[in-house]
Amino acid sequence: MKIQSCNIKTDNYPNKSLHKYLEQFNLNSESELFQTEVAKKTVAEKLLISNCIVSVFINEFWTAQQRQSNSIHEISYRACFKAQLPRFFIDLLTDEEDLVYDPFSGRGTTIIEAALMNRNVISNDINPLSKILTEPRLNIPSINDVKKRLES
Repeated sequence: MKIQSCNIKTDNYPNKSLHKYLEQFNLNSESELFQTEVAKKTVAEKLLISNCIVSVFINEFWTAQQRQSNSIHEISYRACFKAQLPRFFIDLLTDEEDLVYDPFSGRGTTIIEAALMNRNVISNDINPLSKILTEPRLNIPSINDVKKRLES
């Protein structure tokens, strides 16, 4: 059995070594993500998957309090994750006005975070409920529109 190391290629991310960044990532006490939590250093472990050594990164950023987030994301939906996860990668890998594509948008956490960060967004999901859950949070109606709708 031959075992090979499978490193993430970071050639497409100039000045951003993703692998090293994730390995050294640490939530400090100034972090807005978990104001009440003690900072925890990321643990980089190795897993053997199909004869390939793969890095695995573990810390409270990835695992703690999965359901706590900004109230705009408080919609019950299976297979959801906290908004800080896509925000972390959007901030790391894109700039303002870049395009963020989410092929499995679900309740829209990724594209809402991207829109809040001034990114252009495209989303897709086979479930029509995804559009119903996401669109009103991206295009919030005015008070007058709500009044007109309630009066009709």
